[in-house]
Amino acid sequence: MPELPEVETVVRILESQIINQTIRDISVFWPKTIENRDFFTQEVKNQRIVSLSRRGKYINIHLERGTILVHLRMEGKFFIKDQSSEPFKHTHVILHLDSFNLEFNDTRKFGRMVYTEDPIEYLNTKLGLEPFDQDLNVKYLKNKAKNRQIALKTFLLDQSVIAGIGNIYSDEICFQMKRNPNVSVSKLSKKDWENCIQATQEILQAAIQAGGSSVRSYTSSLGVTGLFQLNIHVYGRTGKPCHNCGTPLVRRVINQRSSVYCPSCQKR
Repeated sequence: MPELPEVETVVRILESQIINQTIRDISVFWPKTIENRDFFTQEVKNQRIVSLSRRGKYINIHLERGTILVHLRMEGKFFIKDQSSEPFKHTHVILHLDSFNLEFNDTRKFGRMVYTEDPIEYLNTKLGLEPFDQDLNVKYLKNKAKNRQIALKTFLLDQSVIAGIGNIYSDEICFQMKRNPNVSVSKLSKKDWENCIQATQEILQAAIQAGGSSVRSYTSSLGVTGLFQLNIHVYGRTGKPCHNCGTPLVRRVINQRSSVYCPSCQKR
Protein backbone atom coordinates (compact mmCIF):
# COMPACT_ATOMS: atom_id res chain seq x y z
CA MET A 1 0.00 0.00 0.00
CA PRO A 2 1.32 3.49 -0.82
CA GLU A 3 2.04 5.39 2.37
CA LEU A 4 2.71 9.06 3.05
CA PRO A 5 6.04 9.31 1.13
CA GLU A 6 4.64 7.52 -1.93
CA VAL A 7 1.48 9.66 -1.93
CA GLU A 8 3.55 12.82 -1.50
CA THR A 9 5.63 11.77 -4.51
CA VAL A 10 2.50 11.24 -6.63
CA VAL A 11 1.17 14.66 -5.60
CA ARG A 12 4.41 16.41 -6.55
CA ILE A 13 4.48 14.75 -9.97
CA LEU A 14 0.82 15.41 -10.75
CA GLU A 15 1.18 18.98 -9.53
CA SER A 16 3.63 19.72 -12.33
CA GLN A 17 1.33 18.27 -14.99
CA ILE A 18 -2.37 18.74 -14.31
CA ILE A 19 -2.70 22.20 -12.72
CA ASN A 20 -4.82 24.57 -14.86
CA GLN A 21 -6.29 21.65 -16.80
CA THR A 22 -10.09 21.62 -16.97
CA ILE A 23 -12.04 18.40 -16.44
CA ARG A 24 -14.07 18.25 -19.65
CA ASP A 25 -15.69 14.88 -19.05
CA ILE A 26 -15.57 11.82 -16.78
CA SER A 27 -15.72 8.12 -17.66
CA VAL A 28 -16.52 5.64 -14.90
CA PHE A 29 -16.02 1.91 -15.45
CA TRP A 30 -16.21 0.74 -11.82
CA PRO A 31 -18.93 2.77 -10.06
CA LYS A 32 -17.84 1.78 -6.54
CA THR A 33 -14.63 3.75 -7.03
CA ILE A 34 -16.57 7.00 -6.70
CA GLU A 35 -18.65 7.88 -3.68
CA ASN A 36 -22.00 9.33 -4.80
CA ARG A 37 -21.12 9.07 -8.51
CA ASP A 38 -23.91 11.24 -9.96
CA PHE A 39 -23.19 14.11 -7.58
CA PHE A 40 -19.45 13.72 -8.19
CA THR A 41 -19.85 13.91 -11.98
CA GLN A 42 -22.21 16.86 -11.83
CA GLU A 43 -19.99 18.92 -9.53
CA VAL A 44 -16.60 18.08 -11.04
CA LYS A 45 -17.34 18.41 -14.75
CA ASN A 46 -16.05 21.63 -16.39
CA GLN A 47 -14.10 22.65 -13.31
CA ARG A 48 -10.45 23.72 -13.51
CA ILE A 49 -7.76 22.08 -11.37
CA VAL A 50 -6.11 24.87 -9.36
CA SER A 51 -3.77 23.03 -6.98
CA LEU A 52 -2.89 19.72 -5.31
CA SER A 53 -2.01 18.76 -1.76
CA ARG A 54 -1.76 15.74 0.50
CA ARG A 55 -3.35 14.90 3.84
CA GLY A 56 -2.26 11.60 5.31
CA LYS A 57 -2.61 9.09 2.48
CA TYR A 58 -5.19 11.20 0.63
CA ILE A 59 -4.44 13.04 -2.61
CA ASN A 60 -6.37 16.32 -2.68
CA ILE A 61 -7.14 17.67 -6.15
CA HIS A 62 -8.41 21.20 -5.50
CA LEU A 63 -10.81 22.63 -8.06
CA GLU A 64 -12.20 26.13 -8.51
CA ARG A 65 -14.99 25.00 -6.21
CA GLY A 66 -14.52 22.00 -3.95
CA THR A 67 -11.95 19.19 -3.89
CA ILE A 68 -11.59 15.66 -5.23
CA LEU A 69 -10.16 13.41 -2.51
CA VAL A 70 -8.43 10.26 -3.71
CA HIS A 71 -7.30 7.34 -1.56
CA LEU A 72 -5.11 4.90 -3.49
CA ARG A 73 -5.66 2.09 -0.95
CA MET A 74 -3.66 -1.02 -1.87
CA GLU A 75 -2.56 -0.49 -5.46
CA GLY A 76 -4.26 2.58 -6.92
CA LYS A 77 -2.26 4.46 -9.56
CA PHE A 78 -2.62 7.39 -11.92
CA PHE A 79 -1.59 7.29 -15.57
CA ILE A 80 -1.37 10.27 -17.91
CA LYS A 81 -2.48 9.11 -21.36
CA ASP A 82 -3.09 10.56 -24.82
CA GLN A 83 -6.73 11.34 -25.42
CA SER A 84 -6.86 8.94 -28.36
CA SER A 85 -5.33 5.96 -26.54
CA GLU A 86 -7.28 3.01 -25.21
CA PRO A 87 -7.56 2.82 -21.42
CA PHE A 88 -5.38 0.30 -19.62
CA LYS A 89 -6.84 -2.85 -18.15
CA HIS A 90 -8.04 -2.13 -14.58
CA THR A 91 -8.63 1.56 -15.32
CA HIS A 92 -11.81 2.44 -13.43
CA VAL A 93 -12.08 6.22 -13.82
CA ILE A 94 -10.87 8.62 -16.51
CA LEU A 95 -10.78 12.38 -16.06
CA HIS A 96 -10.78 13.79 -19.59
CA LEU A 97 -8.69 16.96 -19.34
CA ASP A 98 -7.90 19.68 -21.89
CA SER A 99 -4.68 18.13 -23.18
CA PHE A 100 -4.73 14.48 -22.06
CA ASN A 101 -6.57 11.89 -20.00
CA LEU A 102 -5.85 11.16 -16.35
CA GLU A 103 -6.61 7.50 -15.71
CA PHE A 104 -7.16 6.03 -12.27
CA ASN A 105 -6.06 2.41 -12.38
CA ASP A 106 -6.50 -0.10 -9.57
CA THR A 107 -6.05 -3.85 -9.93
CA ARG A 108 -7.58 -4.53 -6.50
CA LYS A 109 -10.54 -2.15 -6.89
CA PHE A 110 -10.10 -0.78 -3.36
CA GLY A 111 -9.21 2.83 -4.30
CA ARG A 112 -11.82 5.51 -3.73
CA MET A 113 -12.68 9.06 -4.89
CA VAL A 114 -15.05 11.55 -3.34
CA TYR A 115 -15.96 15.16 -4.06
CA THR A 116 -16.39 17.54 -1.13
CA GLU A 117 -16.76 21.27 -0.74
CA ASP A 118 -15.08 21.14 2.68
CA PRO A 119 -12.03 18.82 2.54
CA ILE A 120 -10.66 20.04 5.88
CA GLU A 121 -13.77 19.04 7.79
CA TYR A 122 -14.10 15.77 5.86
CA LEU A 123 -10.51 14.69 6.55
CA ASN A 124 -10.16 16.02 10.10
CA THR A 125 -12.97 13.73 11.24
CA LYS A 126 -10.91 10.75 10.03
CA LEU A 127 -7.27 11.71 10.51
CA GLY A 128 -4.92 12.70 13.31
CA LEU A 129 -1.97 15.07 13.05
CA GLU A 130 0.46 15.11 10.17
CA PRO A 131 3.90 13.69 11.09
CA PHE A 132 5.52 17.10 10.63
CA ASP A 133 2.85 19.07 12.48
CA GLN A 134 4.33 21.30 15.19
CA ASP A 135 1.64 20.03 17.57
CA LEU A 136 2.95 16.47 17.34
CA ASN A 137 4.62 16.17 20.73
CA VAL A 138 4.93 13.81 23.68
CA LYS A 139 1.80 15.20 25.37
CA TYR A 140 -0.29 14.60 22.25
CA LEU A 141 0.90 11.00 21.83
CA LYS A 142 0.50 10.16 25.51
CA ASN A 143 -3.06 11.50 25.43
CA LYS A 144 -3.83 9.38 22.37
CA ALA A 145 -2.34 6.31 24.07
CA LYS A 146 -4.05 6.88 27.42
CA ASN A 147 -6.02 3.87 28.66
CA ARG A 148 -5.22 1.90 25.50
CA GLN A 149 -3.68 -1.55 25.87
CA ILE A 150 -2.52 -1.89 22.28
CA ALA A 151 0.75 -2.69 20.55
CA LEU A 152 3.06 0.08 19.38
CA LYS A 153 2.70 -1.22 15.82
CA THR A 154 -1.11 -0.94 15.98
CA PHE A 155 -0.85 2.54 17.48
CA LEU A 156 1.41 3.76 14.66
CA LEU A 157 -1.00 2.39 12.06
CA ASP A 158 -3.97 4.22 13.61
CA GLN A 159 -4.64 7.05 11.14
CA SER A 160 -6.53 9.00 13.81
CA VAL A 161 -3.24 9.35 15.74
CA ILE A 162 -0.64 10.14 13.07
CA ALA A 163 -1.85 10.29 9.47
CA GLY A 164 0.08 8.55 6.72
CA ILE A 165 2.04 5.72 8.36
CA GLY A 166 1.56 2.19 7.02
CA ASN A 167 3.22 -1.20 7.29
CA ILE A 168 6.60 -0.29 5.80
CA TYR A 169 7.33 2.80 7.84
CA SER A 170 5.81 1.54 11.10
CA ASP A 171 8.31 -1.34 11.05
CA GLU A 172 11.16 1.06 10.33
CA ILE A 173 10.06 3.47 13.07
CA CYS A 174 9.96 0.68 15.66
CA PHE A 175 13.44 -0.42 14.59
CA GLN A 176 14.90 3.08 14.97
CA MET A 177 13.16 3.40 18.36
CA LYS A 178 14.74 0.06 19.38
CA ARG A 179 11.35 -1.09 20.63
CA ASN A 180 9.52 -4.30 19.81
CA PRO A 181 6.45 -3.55 17.65
CA ASN A 182 4.37 -5.69 20.03
CA VAL A 183 5.22 -3.65 23.14
CA SER A 184 2.16 -2.07 24.73
CA VAL A 185 2.00 1.70 24.38
CA SER A 186 1.15 1.81 28.09
CA LYS A 187 4.76 0.77 28.81
CA LEU A 188 6.44 3.50 26.79
CA SER A 189 8.43 6.17 28.60
CA LYS A 190 8.71 9.86 27.80
CA LYS A 191 12.04 9.10 26.10
CA ASP A 192 10.35 6.41 23.99
CA TRP A 193 7.76 8.90 22.80
CA GLU A 194 10.47 11.43 21.99
CA ASN A 195 12.28 8.75 20.00
CA CYS A 196 9.02 7.87 18.26
CA ILE A 197 8.54 11.43 17.04
CA GLN A 198 12.16 11.75 15.95
CA ALA A 199 12.15 8.41 14.13
CA THR A 200 8.83 9.14 12.42
CA GLN A 201 9.95 12.50 11.10
CA GLU A 202 13.45 11.43 10.08
CA ILE A 203 12.33 8.26 8.29
CA LEU A 204 9.40 9.84 6.46
CA GLN A 205 11.46 12.86 5.40
CA ALA A 206 14.21 10.61 4.06
CA ALA A 207 11.63 8.50 2.23
CA ILE A 208 10.04 11.58 0.64
CA GLN A 209 13.45 12.75 -0.56
CA ALA A 210 14.04 9.29 -2.04
CA GLY A 211 10.72 9.34 -3.91
CA GLY A 212 9.18 6.77 -1.59
CA SER A 213 9.65 3.01 -1.76
CA SER A 214 9.14 0.79 -4.78
CA VAL A 215 8.29 -2.58 -3.29
CA ARG A 216 6.42 -5.68 -4.40
CA SER A 217 3.08 -4.31 -3.24
CA TYR A 218 3.38 -0.86 -4.80
CA THR A 219 5.26 0.75 -7.69
CA SER A 220 4.66 4.26 -9.01
CA SER A 221 3.13 4.59 -12.49
CA LEU A 222 4.32 8.14 -13.19
CA GLY A 223 7.89 7.49 -14.22
CA VAL A 224 9.44 7.64 -10.76
CA THR A 225 11.18 4.73 -9.10
CA GLY A 226 11.29 5.22 -5.35
CA LEU A 227 14.65 4.40 -3.82
CA PHE A 228 13.95 4.31 -0.09
CA GLN A 229 13.70 0.51 -0.18
CA LEU A 230 17.51 0.58 -0.45
CA ASN A 231 17.57 2.04 3.09
CA ILE A 232 15.05 -0.32 4.67
CA HIS A 233 16.34 -2.09 7.79
CA VAL A 234 13.57 -4.55 8.65
CA TYR A 235 10.47 -4.43 6.44
CA GLY A 236 10.40 -7.44 4.11
CA ARG A 237 13.71 -8.81 5.46
CA THR A 238 12.48 -11.80 7.48
CA GLY A 239 15.33 -14.20 8.30
CA LYS A 240 18.04 -11.82 7.12
CA PRO A 241 20.66 -10.46 9.55
CA CYS A 242 19.91 -7.33 11.55
CA HIS A 243 21.92 -4.40 10.25
CA ASN A 244 22.91 -3.55 13.83
CA CYS A 245 23.72 -6.86 15.51
CA GLY A 246 23.47 -9.62 12.89
CA THR A 247 20.63 -11.49 14.61
CA PRO A 248 18.16 -13.00 12.11
CA LEU A 249 15.05 -10.84 11.84
CA VAL A 250 11.72 -12.42 12.72
CA ARG A 251 8.19 -11.89 11.46
CA ARG A 252 5.12 -11.79 13.67
CA VAL A 253 1.49 -10.95 12.96
CA ILE A 254 0.27 -8.19 15.27
CA ASN A 255 -3.43 -7.39 15.12
CA GLN A 256 -3.62 -8.99 11.65
CA ARG A 257 -0.70 -6.96 10.31
CA SER A 258 2.70 -8.42 9.48
CA SER A 259 5.67 -7.03 11.43
CA VAL A 260 9.38 -7.68 11.01
CA TYR A 261 11.83 -6.82 13.78
CA CYS A 262 15.08 -7.75 15.51
CA PRO A 263 14.46 -9.85 18.65
CA SER A 264 17.79 -8.67 20.09
CA CYS A 265 17.84 -4.93 19.36
CA GLN A 266 14.16 -4.18 19.79
CA LYS A 267 13.29 -4.67 23.43
CA ARG A 268 9.82 -5.33 24.67
